[in-house]
Amino acid sequence: MNVRVGMWKTAAMAAVLGAALSGCTISIPDAPPAATETATSAPTTYAPPKIVAGHDAAAVAGAPMTFAAGNTLQPGVPVEFSDTLGQPTEGSLSTPGPPEWKLLKNNVAGATQYSNAPGCQLAHWTTSNQAPLISAGDDKSSTINLMKYLIPSVTESALTEAKLPWVGEAGKKGPAISFLAFTIKAGKGVMASTVWARMLGTADTGLVVTLTCPTDDLLASTTPKMMTKLSVAPPSN
Repeated sequence: MNVRVGMWKTAAMAAVLGAALSGCTISIPDAPPAATETATSAPTTYAPPKIVAGHDAAAVAGAPMTFAAGNTLQPGVPVEFSDTLGQPTEGSLSTPGPPEWKLLKNNVAGATQYSNAPGCQLAHWTTSNQAPLISAGDDKSSTINLMKYLIPSVTESALTEAKLPWVGEAGKKGPAISFLAFTIKAGKGVMASTVWARMLGTADTGLVVTLTCPTDDLLASTTPKMMTKLSVAPPSN
């Protein structure tokens, strides 16, 4: 089994740290089972990404990555996040100020985590080789499967479509990529949180973002500011 797949639970547990704080009921099950090999199966060998003749990476990067557009990606080429969350802020007289977000973990098993002074926690991570969750040619259905895997109790009607930037460098202008989102309101012993997820079946990439804050208002005000420093980077090849 691919090491990254085997570490899915570790990465997921780390990435949803904020969403799971203070009594939140999000639970992360074990990784979905990989296909088992039979005694007569051939030894596993490296399979390079399939090269699609005429694939125009620039055109894909320049168009909105809707759920239907997932099929325009290069098969097997992973998609990653880009963020500037840990960069210094602009201070007085152009003197850089301290970063708004403190880096807690950097790409540990695919997961990156931050926290800020008001008490919010942010995490984003990627995973691959999640074939049991992928509905071929249907990214929206695959994304619903991913969200149900992350939060078994979630219902499809509770998921809303959301947009994240689809640009190579966070903070730059460009098109958007479609995600599904699930929000939990703050309550007694429960912090406000949102989970965003997208499965790119053709690229064999799962993308997840979690943001947790002490109050609903703080979550609402932090989300758009966070989106200016986080993006999904289109593959360049």
